[in-house]
Amino acid sequence: MTAEFSTVRQLLLQHAYLPLVSVQLSRAADVQFQHSCGNNQLTALSVLKPYGNNVTHGMSGQQFRVTGTLLITRGYASFPVRFEPPLLELLMIQNLADDKLAPLFSISSLEHLMRRYSEQPGHSKDLYAHFFRKIVTSNRVVPFDTLNHPVAQLFVVDLAADDVAAVRRMIVDFRNSAFPKYVQNLDIFVHAFVICDAHVNESDLQTYQAQLRNELALTSTIVRIAVGQDESRVLMPELENATVEQEMQHLSLQTAHTGPENGLSVPKLLDLTLRTAVFEFILRSLVPHMERRLRTWDDAVLAPKKSLTGRFFSVSRKLFNSSDSAPQATTSGAYSHNAGFYHRSAPEQTLRKLADWALMLKDFKYAYSTYDLIKKDYANDKAWAYVAAAQEMCIVSLLLAQTQPLLADTPPQKPDKNTLRKIRHDIIEPYVDNLAYTYRLRLNAKTYAVRSHVVIAELLSNMSALFNIPWWWSDLVETYFMSAEHELATHLAAAGKALQATRAVLYERLAFVKKNSFFVPADRKDIIDDIYNRGIVPEKGAPAEEGYYVNEAKLHPCNDNAVKGLTRVRKSSFWCLMAMREWMLLENKAQIRLLLGSLGTMYQTTSGNDWLAREDLALAQIKSYVE
Repeated sequence: MTAEFSTVRQLLLQHAYLPLVSVQLSRAADVQFQHSCGNNQLTALSVLKPYGNNVTHGMSGQQFRVTGTLLITRGYASFPVRFEPPLLELLMIQNLADDKLAPLFSISSLEHLMRRYSEQPGHSKDLYAHFFRKIVTSNRVVPFDTLNHPVAQLFVVDLAADDVAAVRRMIVDFRNSAFPKYVQNLDIFVHAFVICDAHVNESDLQTYQAQLRNELALTSTIVRIAVGQDESRVLMPELENATVEQEMQHLSLQTAHTGPENGLSVPKLLDLTLRTAVFEFILRSLVPHMERRLRTWDDAVLAPKKSLTGRFFSVSRKLFNSSDSAPQATTSGAYSHNAGFYHRSAPEQTLRKLADWALMLKDFKYAYSTYDLIKKDYANDKAWAYVAAAQEMCIVSLLLAQTQPLLADTPPQKPDKNTLRKIRHDIIEPYVDNLAYTYRLRLNAKTYAVRSHVVIAELLSNMSALFNIPWWWSDLVETYFMSAEHELATHLAAAGKALQATRAVLYERLAFVKKNSFFVPADRKDIIDDIYNRGIVPEKGAPAEEGYYVNEAKLHPCNDNAVKGLTRVRKSSFWCLMAMREWMLLENKAQIRLLLGSLGTMYQTTSGNDWLAREDLALAQIKSYVE
């Protein structure tokens, strides 16, 4: 019915907290990709995008080694990245002329996509996974969050048409671009993909790469393309890591379907070449660059700030540099209330980037400590957007750290009660209240609050399932899901629209959460499995011996007798009923039939003699509708 908690955690790392690589390509490189794929409408970026998600489109047996700030090296089977247009193009699309903070996504468009997914047989069973991907996938560039600031700039050039001088002009134009003052463009790593024919001599390639390296200090990766050969092809998704707006635009431009799923046809040789090229780029160039910058920022910015002298000068600057006039945006370390951001040279902006990059490298504990440190400076400067974003990432990084395996073969350690109490009462509850207030009232950015509530609820659910502690988080999870539903519904209600498909998806998720909220020891889950397999049924004892009287009217205890009051089956069934009522309004019988099966645990839906089969009750109305 819906995705597992660990799967959703993995989706979060695949689509939200990963490096962004901006791609700039030459016209000749575009033509090469078009000829190879046999499609004059696509671009090199559209071909590259799916290969950034090396969880599903990587090499077999790939392994990424990442060294954290404590010089501890971990191995990961995947390290996804996002390929996006150049930064200036993203900023132009987002229309920065408006002073208001733009939403992460269109709520009405999200509702439209959920209705469309629910009508497609291939997507109806994983609706929540689609919903979650859409609300966490964003290329929105904002000053208080550097997760969507480019980590690297990738130039895609053609060996035959683009000489070294042409590549130099591309780099110069990029470096001289009018970046926003909060973007630290000098930290962006520059790399090149060199497109060439499959039959080009190796010596010519080495000569070209040497020229790029010696004259431009530019590292490069060779991508061989076989043009005009009749070979087998691989179908790749066109909408990998697509935002809500990108998918809506794709639907509006789409005129024909080539199959049950949208996709682009890539030659098998090009597919293998791109998988290898992206793997080498990430392993040999991108990850080492991020590791070097983290160590540099840790030594130059974070370590002095943690020292006693650094704290003294920080307090002195805030005490003696205060004035009634607003600080200038170009002042290093000063927050501009008029512009709403820290300058790129400010240590507060660098520390936020340090924490974000540490999160991308999966150094969650280090990221949490950095977020926790900088949010105090943001609060002193009354930079409320920065405070809310830092508090959100404090919670996210803390929960990710708690559920991160200690080693490849060592599961995470279950926190004790004091740790859980501190996490809940000192961090999660006050931080969520504050960030929700800031996003809703100070910034009028409801979509940011929706994303925060859903992400935190999912991470809490994953922690509950991993350590078998649902009693710590069950009420909070329900509260945060309902808060997200309320924000979405009120926004559409103001526009005279109804939130039906999205609300039904959230209700289905709540039903799944409550279904897995059972307060029994891990070694007695066999009782729960039996209940979910057979439903709540009477357990008849052993047959009586011959000659003994048997009372046929005797009531036998049910198979849930040992766990009565320790499960939330009834509440799970309630949320299923609520979801089905929403699907009834949309006349979606297929989705209702999927949910009816999960009600058999609590209600004997095949029986017509129970009180719950009365015609004036919701269950009977739903059953009569689908029948």
